[in-house]
Amino acid sequence: MNSRLPPPIALLPAHERQIADFGVRAYASVASPAAILRLFRTEAAHTLAMSRRLTRAQGLERVSIPRFPGIENESCHWSVYMTLDHLVMVNTAITALIHAICVDSDHDVEIELADVWPHEDAGADRIHALSAVVERYSRLIERLGPLRSRTRYPHPWFGALTARHWHALAAIHNRTHRIQIEKIVRRLNP
Repeated sequence: MNSRLPPPIALLPAHERQIADFGVRAYASVASPAAILRLFRTEAAHTLAMSRRLTRAQGLERVSIPRFPGIENESCHWSVYMTLDHLVMVNTAITALIHAICVDSDHDVEIELADVWPHEDAGADRIHALSAVVERYSRLIERLGPLRSRTRYPHPWFGALTARHWHALAAIHNRTHRIQIEKIVRRLNP
């Protein structure tokens, strides 16, 4: 099996998917895009700060952590750099999606789970890559403003999402993987 591809059943349990779906939609409906962007940036900043404190060997070390709400079983055996790689890919994809939804309703952006599965050999360059994509994403959101487009793009777990939903998901996703990295780091430094 190609270790680059995600397992065919990389899913959250059904009840967690339902709760997460409700949470993303509710958060998007009550929080402003600016408030969501603050959470997105804050979570990324915490993730980057933790990652910068690690040695290269620590960042590369795959660590098993107990599964917690928000991540799949298959994601519980990643290194910090693999987690950063995943965040870079997801945030890059969501940046493209939000731009396409808000600017070009006839977009042909297509993203699948395999497109955001981390590389096992992801390295320290992922720190700079995440920092860069967070800045690019932030500039896009600030430029687009209220994200009022009603156009939707399907998420494999949550169904059709608007740009505002995708924005909320990006912030929550950053938070989830910041928690994952905290758990990995704790296992690296017992």
